[in-house]
Amino acid sequence: MPLKEKLPLEPADIKKLRRQLFAMLVFPVAVIGMFLLFISFVFKDFKNSFAGDAIVLYVFIGFCLFFFGIIAYMIGTTAIDLRRGIKHRISGKITDKRLNVQTTGSGSGSGGKARTTRHYYLYVDDEEFSVDYREYTKVKVGMHVVMDRAPKSKKTLSLETIPRPDAEMVPAPNSERQRFLEKRIPHTRYSQKDIEALKRIWYATLKRRLYVAAPFVSVGILLWMSGLWGFAVFLFPLWVVPLYQGYKLFRSHGNYRRDTLSAHKKGVAALVEDKLTITSNRRTNANRIRTTAGTLVVNTVLYDKLSVGDGITIFKTQFGDVPLSLLTMDQEECYLV
Repeated sequence: MPLKEKLPLEPADIKKLRRQLFAMLVFPVAVIGMFLLFISFVFKDFKNSFAGDAIVLYVFIGFCLFFFGIIAYMIGTTAIDLRRGIKHRISGKITDKRLNVQTTGSGSGSGGKARTTRHYYLYVDDEEFSVDYREYTKVKVGMHVVMDRAPKSKKTLSLETIPRPDAEMVPAPNSERQRFLEKRIPHTRYSQKDIEALKRIWYATLKRRLYVAAPFVSVGILLWMSGLWGFAVFLFPLWVVPLYQGYKLFRSHGNYRRDTLSAHKKGVAALVEDKLTITSNRRTNANRIRTTAGTLVVNTVLYDKLSVGDGITIFKTQFGDVPLSLLTMDQEECYLV
């Protein structure tokens, strides 16, 4: 559990909360003004347009109550923080990071638009805290931080990194890190597991490319079967998508054949720089580690095993530079596909 303290609000904290409170007070006024302006242009007589329709009027009132209820709650929590005049100071180590992607609506069907929102979370000694994007990108896993938060509104007032305690300071010197990154990894022969991983990569690429190209190819087949093939000439820009997917698929298949014939994989030394988890309501959750050689998607077991600063070896295909497996500091090889 992180260390928590109660401290009085500083002038900078009060200024930040007041600025947030002012923005929340102005926002509903601006929304009401824009709505009334829209109504005045679309409906010349608002009363005659809606007064006779009780259902529309009730829906409108319900929406207003819901909207202003949320705004009132946010204003109330910020006002309580200002009145109490205290903040919580949280000290600890960043043990994980999470990005939550929520998508509502759909861009297809009735023409509705999809709306995507992103929420950022930091785990301080395994306790989750919601933060803004700026604070999220400011720190990395393994850093020690001091974070000031408003207790009621959960607003992050400040976030600062601090040096690690002397007992935990075991960073490798820069020269040692540089020597590790410059280490030459000899090419290694493919094992049976490597061949199976290559097949999984190829089939995943084939499935993804066909999935993207299928709708456009289906339209072309329907036009040809309907005798409207000449009309397809006017839709030429649409055929760029399946043509491009076919080109990329052809290249991927060529790389796959050459990789199976080369019988060797190449290794790249890298250091783990950061870790994060991505959750979503539309896609499968993903664990990512950022290294000096790029970002990798790994399974949960490997994600928990790796720490920031670990030296790893990333094995890639000879052609296409596709990450195949990862060798940990314990000399355990874990496959990425």
